[in-house]
Amino acid sequence: MIRNIALFVIVLATIAAVVGAQEGDRKAVQRETSARPAMLTASHPLILQEADGEQLIHTSGPLSGLPFIIKVDSENGNAQDFFVFTETLAPGQTIPFHKHHNAEEILILEEGGATVMVGDKWAVTGPSSITFIPRDTWISATNKGKQAIHVISIFSRQGFERYLRSIGAKPGTPVSPVSPDELPRLRALGHATYWDTSKGPYPPGVAHP
Repeated sequence: MIRNIALFVIVLATIAAVVGAQEGDRKAVQRETSARPAMLTASHPLILQEADGEQLIHTSGPLSGLPFIIKVDSENGNAQDFFVFTETLAPGQTIPFHKHHNAEEILILEEGGATVMVGDKWAVTGPSSITFIPRDTWISATNKGKQAIHVISIFSRQGFERYLRSIGAKPGTPVSPVSPDELPRLRALGHATYWDTSKGPYPPGVAHP
């Protein structure tokens, strides 16, 4: 009799455990399902033409006066991860040596004629070239050609846009250059470091012509 009662109790406990687990799974699925629409609607799709986006002009640094467009970030498309901006390098213009600490970058140069130096590699690029820039890797690009080069910069993580906005001005608004002493702090805000050219033209270890 006692054995039968014990067996009955074990069976009831097993059934209760299974039902409890199923109920827990059901609630977990409900939570995941209810959260999924919020995740899917957090960002919204964009189809951007060449001039679409947040148009700004560099007010400070080596590229002072150069227009650029922030295409995708938390304020444009409400992107959760990516940051994308574009700019156009005139013949002779240079993106100075710098590196990003929190994100990988893809650099797309639509026209040929740029000399690109990234880490231990350098090359003169042709049309539609792609450069992959790992974190903490020095990068510089100079338009050595005779035509403008359209540049698309795609970052795996946001952050650098903070620096760009801090030294950017909307077209047609008063331009207030940032003090050179303030630039390192703003660049750190954007998780970036720029090479100090007083130490020489090239950072240590980079390949160059």
